[in-house]
Amino acid sequence: MEKSEFIEIKVNFKNMINDLNVIYAQAGPEDELAIRDLLKELEGDRSQLGMSRFYIAKVDNNLIGCVRTKIIGDGGLELASLAVNKKYQGRGIGSGLVEELLLKETERPIFLLTEQSKESFYKKFNFNIIAPSDLPSEFKKEYNRIISMSFVKNLKVIAMVID
Repeated sequence: MEKSEFIEIKVNFKNMINDLNVIYAQAGPEDELAIRDLLKELEGDRSQLGMSRFYIAKVDNNLIGCVRTKIIGDGGLELASLAVNKKYQGRGIGSGLVEELLLKETERPIFLLTEQSKESFYKKFNFNIIAPSDLPSEFKKEYNRIISMSFVKNLKVIAMVID
């Protein structure tokens, strides 16, 4: 293959990525199995799976990503279960899902727990770091549960909120 053919193929592939027809929507009952499979594959949070709180991304009617809110008993919501199929990561799908959620979920505050390395991703949506001591009591318990897990020992977990 000549160099010019290689460059042309690379350009065509890049155009295919940019031309993805991603549909963002609220999840329906028909999406439950695909959401469960995606979260299982990516080791995401599969607790309290109420489909009415999920937002999804689809390409060609195939689920490629999801995000949801969970109700915090003593005030606010938790942004949870942000997951994008590995084949589609790095293409802005996760950002689209968070934008969709923030447009539809107007109850505030919305809290989240994440790795410190993902701080800049959430800051672009106006989430700010807060001290774990400032979390609602029920969510503080979740924070303590998560940081005590063995796989989290080498990660710096931060709490964030958007009002």
